[in-house]
Amino acid sequence: MSACITLIGSFGTDYLKQFHAWLNRKNLSAETRLLSDDRDAIRVAQVTLVDDLPELDSFRAELLKLADDTGIDHILQTSKLDIKAGGVAVFDMDSTLIKAEVMDELAVEVGIGEQISAVTASAMRGEIDFVESFVQRLALLKGLSSDVMDGVYQRIQPMDGIARLMSVLNHFGWHTAILSGGFTYFADRVQAEYQMSEVHANVLEIEDGVLTGKHLGEIVDGERKKLLLSKIVDEQQVDWSQTIACGDGANDLLMLNQAALGVALHAKPLVRQQAPCPMNQLGLDGILYLLGMTSVEIKRLEA
Repeated sequence: MSACITLIGSFGTDYLKQFHAWLNRKNLSAETRLLSDDRDAIRVAQVTLVDDLPELDSFRAELLKLADDTGIDHILQTSKLDIKAGGVAVFDMDSTLIKAEVMDELAVEVGIGEQISAVTASAMRGEIDFVESFVQRLALLKGLSSDVMDGVYQRIQPMDGIARLMSVLNHFGWHTAILSGGFTYFADRVQAEYQMSEVHANVLEIEDGVLTGKHLGEIVDGERKKLLLSKIVDEQQVDWSQTIACGDGANDLLMLNQAALGVALHAKPLVRQQAPCPMNQLGLDGILYLLGMTSVEIKRLEA
């Protein structure tokens, strides 16, 4: 496949002309097709390059600057996945499948929400070690009643587009997994709600109905996510060219760069810079456009 650049945002014909002129100045010619339709609030266009790519890292950096300057995603893809062929798709949970960091929400119940969220944000930006911060934050939840967890789950909002994405992936037989640095109590419920295939997350230790401030088993950090992705791909006997990973934090970078399509969704600055496909202008259903689907095709499946 020739490389393509998917534009997602509020833009018109004038911007498409400007972008083609920008490509022409780099001696790159391209063909464009609209993936969105007139009823969509956000416009999506797939720009397929006819010529060989320039140096990849610098080209990605230039496209990221364009995205930051215009508020329009410019997502470079160097390989094409076939959505109809099925494959493996893995997802972070916190701030990816749901609009919250579960550890922070539990901390609110203890009355230390701001303290914990500051540490969480630092870990997700890659400023401090994830495992070390995880252990420290979890210890502060010692004594919290497990009875509050259902209420925490009920107030958490799903990420935009999750139902649409999972419905389409399930339709085409994709194996979908949650690889989360959060907790199984919440990940198991997300899995059940959206009919996902499997879950790997951290297990809270609970004794006599209260959190001990400790976990059971291995911590799911960045290295563990990468290992789990490889294990699932092997078990499902899927070609790596049919793999998707999606996340937002520094602990997702290894799996994002391992998969054929690594989508950094509403990601932290470091992750936007280092992940293959940073996407800010849509929710999870934006992945369907990166798989080459049109709005007409997506809506037909929904119907």
